Amino acid sequence: MSAPIGLVLRDPGWRRGIPLGLYVLLKGLDATVLKALQTYGAAHTVNGENPISFCNVFFVAQLVIGLASLIPGRASIQPGIALLNRADRKLLFIDAGLGLFIGPIAYYFALESLSVISQTLLFALVLPVSALLARQFLAETLPRGFWLSLSLIATGLLLPGAAMAAAGGHGDQLSGYCWALVGVLAFGSTAVTGRSIATRHWPAVVTVGIPSTISALLFGIIALVLFGPGHFHLLNLRWVVGVILIYGLTLSLGSTVALGLAYRQNNVATVSIWGSLTIVVAIASASLFLGEPLGMATVAGVAFLLAGIMVSHRSNQSDRILRRYVS
Repeated sequence: MSAPIGLVLRDPGWRRGIPLGLYVLLKGLDATVLKALQTYGAAHTVNGENPISFCNVFFVAQLVIGLASLIPGRASIQPGIALLNRADRKLLFIDAGLGLFIGPIAYYFALESLSVISQTLLFALVLPVSALLARQFLAETLPRGFWLSLSLIATGLLLPGAAMAAAGGHGDQLSGYCWALVGVLAFGSTAVTGRSIATRHWPAVVTVGIPSTISALLFGIIALVLFGPGHFHLLNLRWVVGVILIYGLTLSLGSTVALGLAYRQNNVATVSIWGSLTIVVAIASASLFLGEPLGMATVAGVAFLLAGIMVSHRSNQSDRILRRYVS
């Protein structure tokens, strides 16, 4: 007896959704797990020093991602580098500096001074900021629904903040907002550099492996300069190695691999729209595991924010269809 036609047709659909769902879960848990590491390290100092620093966290995380790309693609390292001229190397340097160095540092210190919920909402500004920067530097036109999208995202940011202020404030610090602004600008700028790199069709070992490994080594050097060699001795503690490797292998590498598989099996619009659910996972996990308050204002803010993201993606998709029809 043959299987119903409907089941056969739907089977590839849910299979395509597995890596996308895994990416949403892992990426959404990133801020919650990192915040838990920061808090746990502060409560369990070693010789008066927090063993969880931005240096060793990103040293391990980016080294794992870099080596995962370099080792399988080592045969294409030399040919890939040979493809690059001086302008290409400058572009890769700027992209890596923003997305693998400045952005992660700002992300870490913003999270250190903000709640996961506040930090997650603020970093949603990466989407409109990247659109504005693409207009400025790539001469791309803003999608028709951009200003509506920006208004919805802004409303989603203001609602929880206004509710917290009315309730007498919260634990967020001004420095956290400043770091968040730096992070938003850095990650928003990588949308411009990333689009330029994507048009070159360079191998992943050049665009991911080499920059991630160099960035990891740079974090290692910073740790030596700021804290001295003794800081790495803290990593001999089993629980420190365990939690950082879990963060690096499961969340950092896992989300990167899942995103790559999602892009192979789904179009960009699908990944972008469903990928915005990482915001929901981040806020829900922060409330569930870290006990951060989740009031009606925050829920309403998230709804407005997701609506703004949906409007932006749908407008982009409509513009692409219109351009294709006109051409």
